Amino acid sequence: MSIVTVKDKTQTKLLDFEKPTQLSEFTKSFFVPMPCGGNHTCGKCKVYAKGNISPLSETERKYLSNQEIQNGIRLACVAQALGDCTIEILNNENNSGTVMLDGKKHEMNFYGLALSADIGTTTVAVYLYKDGKQIKSIGEHNKQSKFGADVITRIGVNKPQILQQTIVSQLTEMFEKVLCDVADVSEVERIVITGNTTMLHFLRGYDPASLAVSPFKTVSLFDEEIEADKIFPIFSNATLYLPPCISAYIGADVVCSIEVSEMIKKDETSILADIGTNGEMALYHKGTLVTCSTAAGPALEGACISQGMSAGIGAIDNVYLDKDTNSIGYHVIGDVKPTGICGSGLIRLTALLLELNLVDETGAIDEECEEYSSLIGEDDDGLFIYIGDSGITLTQRDIRQIQLAKASICAGIFTMLDYFKISETDVDVFYICGGFGSYIDPKSAGKMGLIPMSFVDKVVVLGNGAGAGASRMIDKEHCALGREIAKTAKIIELSESPFFMEQYIEQMSF
Repeated sequence: MSIVTVKDKTQTKLLDFEKPTQLSEFTKSFFVPMPCGGNHTCGKCKVYAKGNISPLSETERKYLSNQEIQNGIRLACVAQALGDCTIEILNNENNSGTVMLDGKKHEMNFYGLALSADIGTTTVAVYLYKDGKQIKSIGEHNKQSKFGADVITRIGVNKPQILQQTIVSQLTEMFEKVLCDVADVSEVERIVITGNTTMLHFLRGYDPASLAVSPFKTVSLFDEEIEADKIFPIFSNATLYLPPCISAYIGADVVCSIEVSEMIKKDETSILADIGTNGEMALYHKGTLVTCSTAAGPALEGACISQGMSAGIGAIDNVYLDKDTNSIGYHVIGDVKPTGICGSGLIRLTALLLELNLVDETGAIDEECEEYSSLIGEDDDGLFIYIGDSGITLTQRDIRQIQLAKASICAGIFTMLDYFKISETDVDVFYICGGFGSYIDPKSAGKMGLIPMSFVDKVVVLGNGAGAGASRMIDKEHCALGREIAKTAKIIELSESPFFMEQYIEQMSF
């Protein structure tokens, strides 16, 4: 019998094992980024390890720098514990300060105690209401992230029961936290939980395998009201409502955001976009609502960027030209030493590099840019950009990943416009929602082509529209509008659209 000691800044655990075991098996209750779901393709699950550990593998040599190797850094999904050893978690991003909680403020006709929650692919937000007024909210990173950064990766893990247990356990703990010192669980009368279609499948324990392959069939599109204790045993006196989804990849979170924006009640042409790993969008024009979903991938949230990370402590979230040093200045969340760059930082950085002509319209780093040549470096993998003295760089491959993501989002927007045969100048309002989307700088997004430039001055930020919409549905009167949205929305299947494919290629350029 061997012992492994696992610790981070807040806790230490002693775990025993008998045979060689991957380090990731011991770090499950800690937050260790693993966007690729343990497929050895992202290099993000870095931990410090010492003791009886397996020899350094070729995969680890590929993703770790010489300095990291010398410092005892290993990849948790590759390295194995062979005997007594110690694992230290390098970063704990699981802090509520980086989760988008704010949304449209409102009151409702509900008297009693109620909870609402938004299960995002990356984050989870929970709200407590009393007599129609919000009195408390908390947020955390989604603990399912250790099974992959996106829904397809998590589905591919093929562990629906474990994924259900993970999110149910996390929500239960969050519900208890938000109720602490306020009320007893027995006083809660109603719970509303929203999320994308896959997240709700995981919550209900449905096998989501059919969502990952064409023709993308769902087990349920929800609009379900059940006894809460069927999923959360601690709530014996509450009902649980799961809002309706539109399709396999246009979920209840979008329905809730559309509901809270009230865009379908207004006499204007408007677009709503939840920009993230899965770009879900809707366009309302002259009484008709169309929706689409585009697989932007996790690049814009930092997951497949070489030194990308979610918007936690240590992430670069803003950059600018430091004219005194002729280098790239930066801001770090938490004002600590930078450990990576998050999505909002990536968008601002890309826009800045285009403005400085360090990157051309094809996305290539221009090594002949004499004025800022000191910002360009090169190693065995090719050219990269120094982000000041942060130690963080943006590689040529990273830029290609950003191009793919931004092309997907913008092509989706133009495909919806083409459905009505209107142009981007005909749009009156552009609603942005979601944890990542709400932090986007519209001007930078326009410069890099994530959104049309004509949208920049039309942006209305909804914040966590999904969470706000779910909260409104505590009042059952608002559930009716959600059902109407889900029932009447038309769906554009982008995978079957020649126009989308043409636009996707065209929008690849900056």
